[in-house]
Amino acid sequence: MSQESSQLWPHEQPLVAVARALLADPMARVDPCHAERVPYDYGSPTTAGLFRLRGGAHKEDVDGPESVFLKLVRSFRHWPVVAHLPPDQQELARSSPLWRYEIDVYAGGLGDALPPGMRLPRVHAISDLGDDFVALFLEDVQVDEAPWDAATFARAAELLGRMAARLTRADALPSMASRVAGEVTRLHYTSRLLPSALPALRSEVTWSHPLLATDSAQVLRHDLLELAELVPDLLDELVRRPQILMHGDASPQNLLVPVDEPGSFVVIDWTIGGLAAVGDDLGQLLIGLAHAGPLRVAQLEALRDVVVTSYTAGLTAEGLAVTAGDVRYGMDAGLVVRSAFTALPVERLGEPVTDELALLIDSRLALTRYLVDLGLALPRVAA
Repeated sequence: MSQESSQLWPHEQPLVAVARALLADPMARVDPCHAERVPYDYGSPTTAGLFRLRGGAHKEDVDGPESVFLKLVRSFRHWPVVAHLPPDQQELARSSPLWRYEIDVYAGGLGDALPPGMRLPRVHAISDLGDDFVALFLEDVQVDEAPWDAATFARAAELLGRMAARLTRADALPSMASRVAGEVTRLHYTSRLLPSALPALRSEVTWSHPLLATDSAQVLRHDLLELAELVPDLLDELVRRPQILMHGDASPQNLLVPVDEPGSFVVIDWTIGGLAAVGDDLGQLLIGLAHAGPLRVAQLEALRDVVVTSYTAGLTAEGLAVTAGDVRYGMDAGLVVRSAFTALPVERLGEPVTDELALLIDSRLALTRYLVDLGLALPRVAA
């Protein structure tokens, strides 16, 4: 399946087949089906498209779901960015089976290891489309759109702690997940920061942009580059902390609150899990909404205490004794490595300056300042 044809897919025939399969009746009556692209700025290299499929199937007095969520997954070799990676990393990406990781999550028994209050979306079908494209037909979760408050963050953090303990105890992640301490976090440094993010931040062109030419932005530039020199030490220290299996991108956007199950979470977007320092998942939990916009940077500090306390309590409830200090370090250092050097949208600096872009840059400067201060304050020797 070529990239061009993937843009035209899905077409009606697969939708009809899935609709009938949900009712286990190849002759079920099917309403006219159509696919809508989901307007979400997904950044995963293995996500080729997100769709909502509408049009139900009917069998006597039983109706199937009126909509299904479709995630189109692709090999790294179909990722446009791969051509811009260093040659050795290009070859590694093109040959890597890790693009099938999320498929293995849904096809396996990982859901059985999740604590009460967390679940996977229901899987309707998994279809191999050929040419290293796979379609995941998943439950279209009806999401509670209420803003997250401190209590929601606390509940999510506690369940993430419980989940991490259970995943580790049952060794429940797919076999291709890394069990090497620190490897997942270090991969972000070697595959994203070194080849692209840090060179962009070191470039005079970046900081000569009119939206980055302020005195405060120039101070941030100096501090960012100072922090970049400390990242190898942070990575080494993260390996010395207690290790645990984790989701890998547990942002609020990937912890869906269903309208019919208040207080629970449907956990999605399983793409980069593995062994990491305890507390790692809290970094993306904390920053996800600040990066997207709904959460103000000024709210982050209070939430840091909330999520650390709740996550530690979740670990303790599952019989895993880990100090809050280790959890906090795993959260903070992992967050700095993953987000401090990519929060600024330097890829958009070539666009015409608009009010929207100016507001985005201003908010991301504040977020980057927060993350840099967090990183520079971290101890770099084992406590």
